[in-house]
Amino acid sequence: MLSPIIFVPGYGMGALHVEVTEDSAARVNFNFLLPAMNPDAIFKAPVQSAADYAQRSGLPTDDLILVREWLKLEIAEDGSARSRNGVRVRPVSIGENFSEECPRYVGMMTTLAADGWEPNKNLKCIPYDYRFPPGETAFAKDLERLLAEAVTAANGTKATIACHSQGCLLAYHFLRTQDPVWLEEHVGLFFAFAGQFSGCSDCLRWSFQKEWSWNPNDNLASPSDMTWTGELALSLQTSVYHDNILYQWGPKVYRAADTLTLLRDAGALDIARATQRYALEKQVWFQKGAQQHEPLSVPTRMTYGTDLPTEVGFIFRQLLPADPTCTHPTCGEFYHQDYPEVIEAEGDTGDSGWMNRAPQAWLADPTCEIRELLYVGHMDIFNNADALDFLVTSTQEVVLGVDPCW
Repeated sequence: MLSPIIFVPGYGMGALHVEVTEDSAARVNFNFLLPAMNPDAIFKAPVQSAADYAQRSGLPTDDLILVREWLKLEIAEDGSARSRNGVRVRPVSIGENFSEECPRYVGMMTTLAADGWEPNKNLKCIPYDYRFPPGETAFAKDLERLLAEAVTAANGTKATIACHSQGCLLAYHFLRTQDPVWLEEHVGLFFAFAGQFSGCSDCLRWSFQKEWSWNPNDNLASPSDMTWTGELALSLQTSVYHDNILYQWGPKVYRAADTLTLLRDAGALDIARATQRYALEKQVWFQKGAQQHEPLSVPTRMTYGTDLPTEVGFIFRQLLPADPTCTHPTCGEFYHQDYPEVIEAEGDTGDSGWMNRAPQAWLADPTCEIRELLYVGHMDIFNNADALDFLVTSTQEVVLGVDPCW
Protein backbone atom coordinates (compact mmCIF):
# COMPACT_ATOMS: atom_id res chain seq x y z
CA MET A 1 0.00 0.00 0.00
CA LEU A 2 1.43 3.38 -1.02
CA SER A 3 1.57 6.17 1.52
CA PRO A 4 -1.12 8.72 0.53
CA ILE A 5 0.40 12.08 -0.40
CA ILE A 6 -1.19 15.41 0.53
CA PHE A 7 0.64 18.17 -1.34
CA VAL A 8 0.77 21.79 -0.17
CA PRO A 9 1.59 24.26 -3.02
CA GLY A 10 3.86 27.29 -2.85
CA TYR A 11 2.92 30.96 -2.62
CA GLY A 12 0.35 31.93 -5.22
CA MET A 13 0.35 28.49 -6.87
CA GLY A 14 -2.93 27.21 -5.49
CA ALA A 15 -6.17 28.26 -7.19
CA LEU A 16 -8.53 30.51 -5.24
CA HIS A 17 -12.21 31.28 -5.70
CA VAL A 18 -13.14 34.94 -5.22
CA GLU A 19 -16.68 36.11 -4.46
CA VAL A 20 -17.36 39.85 -4.52
CA THR A 21 -20.46 41.78 -3.57
CA GLU A 22 -18.74 45.12 -2.90
CA ASP A 23 -18.20 47.59 -5.77
CA SER A 24 -20.56 45.65 -8.00
CA ALA A 25 -24.28 45.81 -8.66
CA ALA A 26 -24.39 42.03 -9.03
CA ARG A 27 -22.37 39.32 -7.33
CA VAL A 28 -19.09 38.53 -9.12
CA ASN A 29 -17.58 35.03 -8.83
CA PHE A 30 -14.34 33.94 -10.45
CA ASN A 31 -11.26 31.77 -9.95
CA PHE A 32 -7.83 33.31 -9.48
CA LEU A 33 -4.22 32.25 -9.99
CA LEU A 34 -1.45 34.74 -9.19
CA PRO A 35 0.06 35.63 -12.61
CA ALA A 36 3.71 35.90 -11.56
CA MET A 37 3.62 32.41 -10.04
CA ASN A 38 1.58 30.85 -12.85
CA PRO A 39 3.09 31.79 -16.22
CA ASP A 40 1.17 31.43 -19.46
CA ALA A 41 2.92 28.15 -20.33
CA ILE A 42 1.14 26.20 -17.55
CA PHE A 43 -2.33 26.82 -18.99
CA LYS A 44 -3.94 24.47 -21.47
CA ALA A 45 -6.06 25.60 -24.42
CA PRO A 46 -8.45 27.29 -24.60
CA VAL A 47 -7.16 29.12 -21.50
CA GLN A 48 -4.10 31.19 -22.41
CA SER A 49 -3.11 33.14 -19.28
CA ALA A 50 -3.99 33.91 -15.67
CA ALA A 51 -6.17 36.81 -16.83
CA ASP A 52 -7.93 34.59 -19.34
CA TYR A 53 -8.37 31.94 -16.65
CA ALA A 54 -10.13 34.44 -14.39
CA GLN A 55 -12.36 35.73 -17.19
CA ARG A 56 -13.38 32.27 -18.39
CA SER A 57 -14.31 31.35 -14.82
CA GLY A 58 -16.69 34.29 -14.44
CA LEU A 59 -14.77 37.57 -14.13
CA PRO A 60 -16.21 40.26 -16.42
CA THR A 61 -13.48 41.68 -18.64
CA ASP A 62 -14.28 45.21 -17.50
CA ASP A 63 -13.55 44.15 -13.91
CA LEU A 64 -9.99 42.93 -14.55
CA ILE A 65 -8.63 46.22 -13.29
CA LEU A 66 -10.59 45.90 -10.03
CA VAL A 67 -9.15 42.56 -8.90
CA ARG A 68 -6.05 44.10 -7.31
CA GLU A 69 -8.26 46.25 -5.08
CA TRP A 70 -10.62 43.40 -4.24
CA LEU A 71 -7.80 41.15 -3.10
CA LYS A 72 -6.05 43.71 -0.91
CA LEU A 73 -6.08 43.04 2.81
CA GLU A 74 -7.16 45.63 5.35
CA ILE A 75 -4.62 45.90 8.18
CA ALA A 76 -5.96 47.30 11.45
CA GLU A 77 -4.08 49.43 13.96
CA ASP A 78 -3.22 46.31 15.96
CA GLY A 79 -1.67 44.75 12.85
CA SER A 80 -4.40 42.17 12.27
CA ALA A 81 -5.28 41.53 8.62
CA ARG A 82 -8.59 40.65 7.02
CA SER A 83 -10.23 40.62 3.61
CA ARG A 84 -12.13 43.69 2.50
CA ASN A 85 -15.82 43.88 3.33
CA GLY A 86 -17.82 42.23 0.59
CA VAL A 87 -14.93 40.03 -0.56
CA ARG A 88 -14.72 36.32 0.25
CA VAL A 89 -11.74 34.24 -0.80
CA ARG A 90 -11.39 30.46 -0.47
CA PRO A 91 -9.70 27.58 -2.32
CA VAL A 92 -11.50 26.52 -5.50
CA SER A 93 -11.79 23.09 -3.88
CA ILE A 94 -9.67 20.95 -1.57
CA GLY A 95 -8.36 17.53 -2.53
CA GLU A 96 -10.94 17.03 -5.26
CA ASN A 97 -9.21 17.94 -8.51
CA PHE A 98 -5.42 18.21 -8.35
CA SER A 99 -5.06 19.63 -11.87
CA GLU A 100 -7.50 22.46 -11.21
CA GLU A 101 -6.42 23.19 -7.65
CA CYS A 102 -2.68 23.26 -8.31
CA PRO A 103 -2.03 23.45 -12.07
CA ARG A 104 1.61 24.51 -11.63
CA TYR A 105 2.34 21.02 -10.27
CA VAL A 106 0.66 18.88 -12.92
CA GLY A 107 4.06 17.67 -14.15
CA MET A 108 4.91 16.40 -10.67
CA MET A 109 1.46 14.83 -10.38
CA THR A 110 1.98 13.00 -13.68
CA THR A 111 5.35 11.64 -12.57
CA LEU A 112 3.94 10.38 -9.28
CA ALA A 113 1.00 8.83 -11.13
CA ALA A 114 3.48 6.84 -13.22
CA ASP A 115 4.91 5.54 -9.94
CA GLY A 116 1.51 4.25 -8.82
CA TRP A 117 -0.24 7.12 -7.06
CA GLU A 118 -3.76 8.01 -8.20
CA PRO A 119 -4.55 11.74 -8.43
CA ASN A 120 -7.59 12.75 -6.36
CA LYS A 121 -7.53 9.39 -4.56
CA ASN A 122 -4.23 8.87 -2.76
CA LEU A 123 -2.53 11.95 -4.26
CA LYS A 124 -4.26 15.21 -3.38
CA CYS A 125 -3.50 18.93 -3.36
CA ILE A 126 -4.60 21.39 -0.69
CA PRO A 127 -4.65 25.02 -1.86
CA TYR A 128 -5.01 27.78 0.76
CA ASP A 129 -5.39 31.55 1.00
CA TYR A 130 -1.72 32.48 0.78
CA ARG A 131 -2.45 36.13 1.49
CA PHE A 132 -2.38 35.30 5.21
CA PRO A 133 0.36 33.91 7.49
CA PRO A 134 0.16 30.47 9.17
CA GLY A 135 -2.69 29.99 11.60
CA GLU A 136 -4.89 32.74 10.14
CA THR A 137 -7.02 30.63 7.78
CA ALA A 138 -8.87 27.30 7.77
CA PHE A 139 -5.82 25.52 6.35
CA ALA A 140 -5.05 23.47 9.48
CA LYS A 141 -8.61 22.15 9.76
CA ASP A 142 -8.68 21.37 6.04
CA LEU A 143 -5.37 19.48 6.25
CA GLU A 144 -6.48 17.57 9.34
CA ARG A 145 -9.63 16.44 7.53
CA LEU A 146 -7.73 15.40 4.39
CA LEU A 147 -5.21 13.42 6.42
CA ALA A 148 -7.90 11.59 8.38
CA GLU A 149 -9.76 10.71 5.18
CA ALA A 150 -6.57 9.61 3.41
CA VAL A 151 -5.44 7.30 6.21
CA THR A 152 -8.88 5.73 6.49
CA ALA A 153 -9.04 5.14 2.72
CA ALA A 154 -5.56 3.58 2.84
CA ASN A 155 -6.58 1.13 5.58
CA GLY A 156 -4.44 2.83 8.19
CA THR A 157 -1.34 3.52 6.08
CA LYS A 158 0.11 6.79 7.30
CA ALA A 159 0.09 9.74 4.91
CA THR A 160 2.93 11.88 3.59
CA ILE A 161 2.68 15.67 3.76
CA ALA A 162 4.69 16.98 0.81
CA CYS A 163 5.09 20.68 0.11
CA HIS A 164 6.87 23.35 -1.88
CA SER A 165 8.19 26.76 -0.83
CA GLN A 166 5.74 28.76 1.35
CA GLY A 167 3.44 25.74 1.51
CA CYS A 168 6.07 24.08 3.69
CA LEU A 169 5.79 26.85 6.29
CA LEU A 170 2.04 26.24 6.44
CA ALA A 171 2.60 22.50 6.83
CA TYR A 172 5.34 23.11 9.39
CA HIS A 173 3.00 25.27 11.47
CA PHE A 174 0.45 22.44 11.35
CA LEU A 175 3.00 19.90 12.56
CA ARG A 176 4.10 22.19 15.38
CA THR A 177 0.59 22.87 16.67
CA GLN A 178 -1.26 19.53 16.37
CA ASP A 179 -1.47 16.79 19.00
CA PRO A 180 1.72 14.67 18.61
CA VAL A 181 -0.23 11.48 19.32
CA TRP A 182 -2.67 12.26 16.51
CA LEU A 183 0.21 13.11 14.20
CA GLU A 184 1.96 9.84 14.94
CA GLU A 185 -1.20 7.99 13.96
CA HIS A 186 -1.76 9.89 10.71
CA VAL A 187 1.52 11.29 9.36
CA GLY A 188 4.33 9.04 8.27
CA LEU A 189 6.54 11.64 6.61
CA PHE A 190 6.99 15.37 6.12
CA PHE A 191 8.75 16.04 2.80
CA ALA A 192 9.78 19.54 1.67
CA PHE A 193 10.75 20.72 -1.82
CA ALA A 194 12.71 23.97 -1.28
CA GLY A 195 10.67 24.73 1.80
CA GLN A 196 10.57 28.19 3.31
CA PHE A 197 11.00 28.09 7.08
CA SER A 198 11.81 31.72 7.77
CA GLY A 199 11.03 35.18 6.44
CA CYS A 200 12.02 35.82 2.82
CA SER A 201 14.62 38.59 2.51
CA ASP A 202 14.18 39.66 -1.12
CA CYS A 203 10.39 39.23 -0.85
CA LEU A 204 10.34 42.08 1.64
CA ARG A 205 10.66 44.48 -1.29
CA TRP A 206 7.16 43.46 -2.39
CA SER A 207 5.91 45.70 0.44
CA PHE A 208 7.12 48.79 -1.43
CA GLN A 209 7.32 47.71 -5.07
CA LYS A 210 4.92 48.41 -7.95
CA GLU A 211 1.70 46.41 -7.61
CA TRP A 212 1.33 42.99 -9.21
CA SER A 213 0.38 42.80 -12.86
CA TRP A 214 -1.75 40.51 -14.99
CA ASN A 215 1.33 40.26 -17.20
CA PRO A 216 3.51 37.55 -15.57
CA ASN A 217 6.58 38.92 -17.38
CA ASP A 218 6.28 42.47 -16.04
CA ASN A 219 9.67 42.94 -14.37
CA LEU A 220 8.68 46.19 -12.69
CA ALA A 221 5.63 44.75 -10.93
CA SER A 222 5.76 42.87 -7.65
CA PRO A 223 4.77 39.18 -7.71
CA SER A 224 2.44 39.98 -4.80
CA ASP A 225 0.19 42.67 -3.41
CA MET A 226 1.87 45.02 -0.94
CA THR A 227 -0.78 44.26 1.72
CA TRP A 228 -0.57 40.46 1.71
CA THR A 229 0.81 39.43 5.09
CA GLY A 230 1.40 35.78 4.16
CA GLU A 231 4.92 36.48 2.95
CA LEU A 232 5.56 40.09 3.88
CA ALA A 233 4.80 40.20 7.63
CA LEU A 234 6.94 37.25 8.73
CA SER A 235 10.01 39.39 9.54
CA LEU A 236 13.58 38.17 9.00
CA GLN A 237 15.27 35.96 11.58
CA THR A 238 18.78 36.92 12.63
CA SER A 239 19.44 33.23 13.28
CA VAL A 240 19.00 32.70 9.53
CA TYR A 241 20.43 35.87 7.97
CA HIS A 242 22.89 36.68 10.77
CA ASP A 243 24.60 40.06 10.35
CA ASN A 244 24.50 40.16 6.55
CA ILE A 245 23.46 43.41 4.88
CA LEU A 246 20.19 42.72 3.04
CA TYR A 247 19.14 46.22 1.99
CA GLN A 248 20.88 49.55 1.65
CA TRP A 249 19.58 53.09 1.11
CA GLY A 250 22.43 55.42 0.40
CA PRO A 251 24.80 55.01 3.36
CA LYS A 252 22.13 53.39 5.57
CA VAL A 253 22.22 49.59 5.79
CA TYR A 254 19.54 47.16 6.92
CA ARG A 255 20.16 43.72 8.37
CA ALA A 256 17.62 41.12 9.47
CA ALA A 257 17.24 42.86 12.81
CA ASP A 258 16.29 46.08 10.98
CA THR A 259 13.16 44.78 9.23
CA LEU A 260 10.76 47.22 10.89
CA THR A 261 13.08 50.18 10.29
CA LEU A 262 13.31 49.27 6.60
CA LEU A 263 9.53 49.01 6.26
CA ARG A 264 8.98 52.34 7.98
CA ASP A 265 11.65 54.09 5.96
CA ALA A 266 9.99 52.76 2.80
CA GLY A 267 6.55 54.00 3.87
CA ALA A 268 5.17 50.46 4.22
CA LEU A 269 3.52 51.22 7.55
CA ASP A 270 0.65 48.75 7.12
CA ILE A 271 3.03 45.82 6.74
CA ALA A 272 5.17 47.19 9.57
CA ARG A 273 2.15 46.95 11.91
CA ALA A 274 1.34 43.47 10.65
CA THR A 275 4.96 42.42 11.16
CA GLN A 276 4.78 43.46 14.80
CA ARG A 277 1.86 41.03 15.12
CA TYR A 278 2.78 38.12 12.85
CA ALA A 279 6.59 37.98 12.94
CA LEU A 280 7.64 34.34 13.09
CA GLU A 281 10.17 34.86 15.85
CA LYS A 282 7.30 35.91 18.16
CA GLN A 283 5.29 32.73 17.58
CA VAL A 284 5.58 30.00 20.22
CA TRP A 285 5.23 27.25 17.61
CA PHE A 286 8.10 28.72 15.59
CA GLN A 287 10.32 29.18 18.63
CA LYS A 288 10.19 25.43 19.26
CA GLY A 289 12.48 24.90 16.29
CA ALA A 290 14.38 28.13 15.76
CA GLN A 291 15.19 28.77 19.42
CA GLN A 292 14.65 25.49 21.30
CA HIS A 293 15.94 23.25 18.46
CA GLU A 294 13.16 20.72 19.03
CA PRO A 295 12.78 18.18 16.18
CA LEU A 296 9.34 17.46 14.74
CA SER A 297 7.46 14.45 16.04
CA VAL A 298 7.31 12.89 12.55
CA PRO A 299 10.11 11.76 10.17
CA THR A 300 11.28 14.60 7.94
CA ARG A 301 13.07 14.89 4.59
CA MET A 302 14.10 18.03 2.72
CA THR A 303 15.59 18.73 -0.67
CA TYR A 304 16.57 21.98 -2.34
CA GLY A 305 18.93 23.40 -4.95
CA THR A 306 22.24 25.06 -4.23
CA ASP A 307 25.08 27.06 -5.77
CA LEU A 308 22.96 29.32 -7.98
CA PRO A 309 23.11 33.13 -7.79
CA THR A 310 20.11 34.25 -5.75
CA GLU A 311 18.72 37.69 -4.92
CA VAL A 312 18.68 38.36 -1.18
CA GLY A 313 18.22 42.12 -1.16
CA PHE A 314 18.67 45.46 -2.89
CA ILE A 315 20.66 48.68 -2.83
CA PHE A 316 18.67 51.90 -3.34
CA ARG A 317 20.14 55.31 -4.11
CA GLN A 318 19.34 58.02 -1.61
CA LEU A 319 18.48 61.14 -3.54
CA LEU A 320 16.13 62.62 -0.95
CA PRO A 321 16.14 62.78 2.85
CA ALA A 322 13.80 60.47 4.74
CA ASP A 323 10.22 61.78 4.75
CA PRO A 324 8.56 61.13 8.14
CA THR A 325 5.18 62.13 6.67
CA CYS A 326 5.23 59.32 4.09
CA THR A 327 2.74 56.69 5.31
CA HIS A 328 2.32 54.68 2.10
CA PRO A 329 4.94 53.10 -0.18
CA THR A 330 3.86 55.10 -3.21
CA CYS A 331 5.21 58.30 -1.67
CA GLY A 332 8.51 56.70 -0.67
CA GLU A 333 11.76 56.92 -2.60
CA PHE A 334 12.19 53.13 -2.69
CA TYR A 335 8.93 52.74 -4.62
CA HIS A 336 10.12 54.99 -7.44
CA GLN A 337 13.43 53.22 -8.03
CA ASP A 338 12.52 50.46 -10.45
CA TYR A 339 15.95 48.95 -10.88
CA PRO A 340 17.89 49.01 -7.59
CA GLU A 341 21.22 47.25 -7.46
CA VAL A 342 20.86 43.59 -6.48
CA ILE A 343 22.52 41.93 -3.48
CA GLU A 344 23.17 38.26 -4.24
CA ALA A 345 24.16 35.14 -2.34
CA GLU A 346 24.30 31.42 -3.07
CA GLY A 347 20.95 29.63 -3.23
CA ASP A 348 18.37 28.18 -5.62
CA THR A 349 17.41 31.43 -7.45
CA GLY A 350 14.34 31.74 -5.22
CA ASP A 351 15.66 31.22 -1.70
CA SER A 352 19.15 31.78 -0.35
CA GLY A 353 21.18 28.95 1.10
CA TRP A 354 20.80 30.71 4.45
CA MET A 355 17.05 30.17 4.34
CA ASN A 356 17.16 26.70 2.81
CA ARG A 357 19.51 25.45 5.51
CA ALA A 358 17.59 27.05 8.41
CA PRO A 359 15.92 23.72 9.42
CA GLN A 360 19.33 22.34 10.37
CA ALA A 361 18.65 24.03 13.70
CA TRP A 362 15.86 21.59 14.53
CA LEU A 363 16.28 18.48 12.37
CA ALA A 364 17.26 15.33 14.25
CA ASP A 365 19.95 14.33 11.71
CA PRO A 366 20.44 17.00 8.99
CA THR A 367 23.12 15.00 7.15
CA CYS A 368 20.56 12.24 6.57
CA GLU A 369 17.33 14.22 6.34
CA ILE A 370 18.54 16.84 3.85
CA ARG A 371 19.52 16.27 0.24
CA GLU A 372 21.09 19.22 -1.58
CA LEU A 373 20.98 19.22 -5.38
CA LEU A 374 23.52 21.31 -7.24
CA TYR A 375 22.18 23.93 -9.66
CA VAL A 376 18.50 23.03 -9.29
CA GLY A 377 16.26 26.11 -9.28
CA HIS A 378 13.48 26.91 -6.84
CA MET A 379 10.77 26.45 -9.47
CA ASP A 380 12.39 23.35 -10.98
CA ILE A 381 12.86 21.28 -7.82
CA PHE A 382 9.38 19.71 -7.77
CA ASN A 383 9.89 18.33 -11.29
CA ASN A 384 13.51 17.27 -10.75
CA ALA A 385 14.02 13.51 -11.19
CA ASP A 386 16.43 13.19 -8.25
CA ALA A 387 14.15 15.16 -5.93
CA LEU A 388 11.10 13.10 -6.91
CA ASP A 389 13.05 9.86 -6.52
CA PHE A 390 13.97 11.02 -3.00
CA LEU A 391 10.27 11.56 -2.26
CA VAL A 392 9.23 8.17 -3.65
CA THR A 393 11.99 6.31 -1.83
CA SER A 394 11.25 8.09 1.43
CA THR A 395 7.52 7.33 1.30
CA GLN A 396 8.27 3.68 0.59
CA GLU A 397 10.49 3.57 3.66
CA VAL A 398 7.61 4.97 5.73
CA VAL A 399 5.26 2.19 4.58
CA LEU A 400 7.88 -0.40 5.52
CA GLY A 401 8.39 1.20 8.91
CA VAL A 402 12.05 1.86 8.15
CA ASP A 403 13.60 5.26 8.81
CA PRO A 404 17.37 5.29 8.35
CA CYS A 405 17.57 8.81 9.81
CA TRP A 406 15.93 8.00 13.18
